[in-house]
Amino acid sequence: MKKLNGISKLLVLALLIGLGGCSAEDGAVGPQGSQGVPGEDGSQGIQGEQGEQGPIGADGEDGNANVIYSDWFFPEWNEFDTPRAKRMAVTDPEFGENYDDGVILFYWITNNGSTFLVPWNSYSTSTGALNISRSMNVRGISGDVWITIRRYDRDFETRDTFGQFEGIIYNRLRYVIIPGNINVSGKSALDYNDYEAVKAFYNLPD
Repeated sequence: MKKLNGISKLLVLALLIGLGGCSAEDGAVGPQGSQGVPGEDGSQGIQGEQGEQGPIGADGEDGNANVIYSDWFFPEWNEFDTPRAKRMAVTDPEFGENYDDGVILFYWITNNGSTFLVPWNSYSTSTGALNISRSMNVRGISGDVWITIRRYDRDFETRDTFGQFEGIIYNRLRYVIIPGNINVSGKSALDYNDYEAVKAFYNLPD
């Protein structure tokens, strides 16, 4: 019995050693598991301090930059003054400076507030005949502009040629000179016969 037990122990030991020397082959890699639920967003960080304000930009040029204009003035018929024809000379060196390239405009406002670009004429409401003509003549580089008014049907009335008479204002004029080097968008499309449009476009004070 003692000998059999020793043999049994030897067999068990040999079996264990044999099993320890054998290794099984690795199995195939299993499929990837599904993605987990995303975690919650973290809390927003503290807002940074506001940056310093940049420097203030320079003001843009007004629409009337370099535009030359006069105040309204009464006519003074200093060249000749007759019952049916009158002329005055208006002097400003800028007329000559802008004779070639600039635009020289004269506006005439009447006692009813109507404003016209010179030249302008008045016609008979019954016959259509020319009654009064008003013209301007820029005299080259001399710096003078002639303003001439003529009446063809009869002598002038007070309201035709007077600036002011017995406290009533009848006629006033002003000129606007637009130098040729002014490049303003929309200038070419401006209707210069429309005084209100010109005044607004060039920001002219009245």
